[in-house]
Amino acid sequence: MKKFLISFLTVVIGGAVIMILFVSLAKQDGPRYVYKGNSQQKPIAFKPKEYQCSECNMDVEYMEYAAQIITKDGITYFFDDIGCVVLWLKNRELDGSLIFTQTLDTHRWIDANRAWYTRTASSPMGYGLAAYEEPKEKFVSYEDMRLLMLQGKTLHDPFVKKSLLSQ
Repeated sequence: MKKFLISFLTVVIGGAVIMILFVSLAKQDGPRYVYKGNSQQKPIAFKPKEYQCSECNMDVEYMEYAAQIITKDGITYFFDDIGCVVLWLKNRELDGSLIFTQTLDTHRWIDANRAWYTRTASSPMGYGLAAYEEPKEKFVSYEDMRLLMLQGKTLHDPFVKKSLLSQ
C-alpha cells in the first residue's frame, strides 16, 4: 500500500509540474482578431503578425496586402488579403462599416471602395488580388473585384490563372 501511495503521489506531482510548465509557457494574449475602441473609425497602425485574419486565421504578415473593417461601434477586424474581406462579408450586414486596404503603389491605407485592383498579384492567400491607389490598364474596381471573388474567378481557378497570366 505504501509503494502504491508513493507511486500515485509521484505521478500526480509530475503531472502537476508538467501542467504548470505548459501554462507558464502559453501565450498570455492568445489569438488577436479584433481591436476594440476605434471610435474614430480610422485604420489602426499595427506590426506584422500582431493580429490574425478574421476570415482565414493566418497571421497578418504582409502589410502591403492587409485590410481592415471598422464597424460603427469602433470594432476593427483585420485581414491578410482583400479576398478574405470579401468572403468574410459574404453573409454579414455591417451597415456603417468602413473597409480600408493597404496599397502596393503608395503604401497607404485607403478606402477599399476607392482602390483599383490587380488580379495577378502574389497575395498571401493566392487570390491574386492587390490594391492600388492609381488605376492602370486591366485593373478593376472594388465592386468588380468583389463579384469576381464571389464567383471564384481568381488565380485559384486554373483556367482563370492561365488566362490572366498569359496576357
